[in-house]
Amino acid sequence: MNERYELDDVLGSGGMGRVYRARDTRLSRTVAIKLLHNGGPSEDVSRLRMKSEAQLAGALHHPGIAQIFDYDEDRSSDDRNPFIVMQYVSGVSLAEVIRERGVISPSEVMSIVAQVADALDSAHRAGIIHRDLKPANIMLTPDSRTVLVDFGIALSETSEPLTATGTILGTADYVSPEQASGRTATGRSDLYSLGVVAHHCLSGQSPFRRNSHIATALAHLHDDVPPLGEEVPPDVRALVEALTAKNPADRPASADVVADMASATGPLSPVDIPTTLTIPAAHAPVVKVAEPEGPATAVAPVTPEAPDRSRRRALLLGAAGVVVAALALMGVQAVGADDTAVPGVVGMDAADAARTLRDADFTVEKRSVDVADADPNQVTKQSPAKGSDAPTNKVVTISVASGKVRVAADDVIGMSYSKASAAMERLGLVVKRDTVAQSAGVGTVVGVDRSGRLSSGSTITLAVAVAPTVAAPVAPQSGVVGGDSGGGDGKVKGGGGKGKSKAG
Repeated sequence: MNERYELDDVLGSGGMGRVYRARDTRLSRTVAIKLLHNGGPSEDVSRLRMKSEAQLAGALHHPGIAQIFDYDEDRSSDDRNPFIVMQYVSGVSLAEVIRERGVISPSEVMSIVAQVADALDSAHRAGIIHRDLKPANIMLTPDSRTVLVDFGIALSETSEPLTATGTILGTADYVSPEQASGRTATGRSDLYSLGVVAHHCLSGQSPFRRNSHIATALAHLHDDVPPLGEEVPPDVRALVEALTAKNPADRPASADVVADMASATGPLSPVDIPTTLTIPAAHAPVVKVAEPEGPATAVAPVTPEAPDRSRRRALLLGAAGVVVAALALMGVQAVGADDTAVPGVVGMDAADAARTLRDADFTVEKRSVDVADADPNQVTKQSPAKGSDAPTNKVVTISVASGKVRVAADDVIGMSYSKASAAMERLGLVVKRDTVAQSAGVGTVVGVDRSGRLSSGSTITLAVAVAPTVAAPVAPQSGVVGGDSGGGDGKVKGGGGKGKSKAG
């Protein structure tokens, strides 16, 4: 294309066009190219909208927003179809993670909200509103960053609307009430959409989805957002409720405020990307094969309606097999044969490890593991091991420390406090001691205040049984009040707290 770009796999397609992975031969880097569809009654508007996207998003420079590199027209086509050259984001979309996991933990969701809100704040300060915030437009990278993509229907304060009067732009599941009613979107419209995305992550269901797009849009106007369960912390529930307020004036004042509110809910956790989601190598060689019917890789910053992942991978591997077989018939040795040793990446940061493997033309699969003796995002294991022959599929699986550890109450209840506290400290937890007055199990742990997956450095309180104290008899003295004989640490007192006697 234009003697510079070589198109590769189709990453996905939307209403305006298709997005391809491509190679910039001039700068020797992998990019993503959005190419406009041919024809249609609104082609002129689509051309203007694509140019507007390039101009608007191209003015933004933030690590949480996919960068725009270039805008041009395909000189090899009669219609001179316009295209945008964008940053290739190596990762998976939040939509894919939701489909695989169903429900995402509050600490992970607040990490997503904080990062996306920070990116939105940069856009809003530049006078740009996204207007189509949804899980499919939020990419998650191997180093736990979120990247906001697809400003295809973004609007600036000075740009002319590129729609007919009464037309609603945006995705029905996440569109704000003001957009659903045909009113002008503002920065708080993006915040509403972010709140609906957060609710979807926490509940596993799109809260306003109905039987049709129209019914869904009307639900945003008239229906209350379903309450979140008690497993969601109160401050997280309060933030989601504030973001999804029907009246824009009742929502937080700015994206910057939302980022601070999300960060203040507690320790934020990196999102665990399921191992079933393959993150392809950014520097995969360009192979000319028949174009598959659906998106061809997991890196799809567009529509969430992707075909079955195993079928997609089979299509790619099958196509690669055809190419290798053809080369063999011609007596040509295939590039990337299995004579390359696997680099060692154990102990490295996940982002550096992924970069090292991709530079060696390997595909990276990330597996999140809960371990106590590694820093968050540190690679603790790899398969195949360092120095092994390259596997046929060129896939290397890395186990990455999640920054969390698992604690089961049964593991510590019944242990002595000294042993239990030592075990918790080895897991990287801060231990506090509380006491419970009871005759049985004196000196042993009888309860914990929290269990399950805990972030490293979290505080856990162990309740230890202490013998009830009995109030010593006090000789009656006129006008004298007996001393406090309560035991423990002042929280639990012997004899049900009746440690005082009074002359009668």
